[in-house]
Amino acid sequence: SSLSSPGLMMSNAVFDTLAAFTPAGQWVPYLAESFTPNDDFSVWTVKLREGISFHDGTPLNAAAIAVNFGTVLKDPLVGLAVRPFYNLDNPIEIVDDLTVRFNLSGANANWPTSQTGQLGMVASPAWLEAALEDPTLNQAPVGTGPFVFDSRSEDGVTRMVRNETWWNGDVYLDAVEFVTVTDPDTRNDLLFQGEIQALQ
Repeated sequence: SSLSSPGLMMSNAVFDTLAAFTPAGQWVPYLAESFTPNDDFSVWTVKLREGISFHDGTPLNAAAIAVNFGTVLKDPLVGLAVRPFYNLDNPIEIVDDLTVRFNLSGANANWPTSQTGQLGMVASPAWLEAALEDPTLNQAPVGTGPFVFDSRSEDGVTRMVRNETWWNGDVYLDAVEFVTVTDPDTRNDLLFQGEIQALQ
């Protein structure tokens, strides 16, 4: 489903995206090394960075991107919103181990911006397959991000710990805990009392 704003914040801790925005608002490759369009911007070739692994040890490669994209297209809700933007006869091609080609339904010079958010988050294909079989695993995500899922108490605390082997450098916190507090007054009190460091 479409992630809420807090859902996106939590997801960004555990998942990385193919592209990202700079503070100046310009998209740049992130998990991807490059995005190369054809002449009319209807086909985009995405080359991945080498040497990145998911938290479960499986490699980030073109096959993983194809599995993630295929899962999105087949989803009854998100797929409904995404499918019109792709050539469904051949929406994605694996070029080589680190390169995929996305075939759009029309020209789109800003297509990489779609890969900076939820649609660009890349999950472990092994986890995706397991979570489709056992939906409770949706609550224990596996990505390439700076934090690794540790534990979750529904409507309580979700804890993630530092990814010691994150591809993008040092992670400066040992762990991060996301606390579900539905009452706005209670949230504010927790912040002012120093019980939490930030709120959304």
